[in-house]
Amino acid sequence: MTSAMNRNRLYNVNTRLVYGMRSIGKGIHAAQTFCAIMNLPPPPARFDREVFFINESLSEIAEASMRKAAMETVELNGNNRHICGAFDGSWQKRGHTSLMVLSLQHHYSRARCWQWKY
Repeated sequence: MTSAMNRNRLYNVNTRLVYGMRSIGKGIHAAQTFCAIMNLPPPPARFDREVFFINESLSEIAEASMRKAAMETVELNGNNRHICGAFDGSWQKRGHTSLMVLSLQHHYSRARCWQWKY
């Protein structure tokens, strides 16, 4: 079975494996175990390179989505850029430091929640 290469000259099957592992919070050791159990070839040796390109792509998508949401909010506010926002550092459990931030923009017609990392 062959796999096509994506724009970063990485094989799609490797990118999907790395994305799947990172989505469930696992890394290269879990990918090696998974591949061994499933009798598959080992994961890519440059696991971190795959992670870098995935993070770059996800950041581009998140920024474009937040930009679009901000423009929609300005339009809903009568083209007024003075918009009230509530921000909260979100932690899953006590003592856990998270880089996730939630932003809630509320308008009389609808509410919108944005999430990003810093």
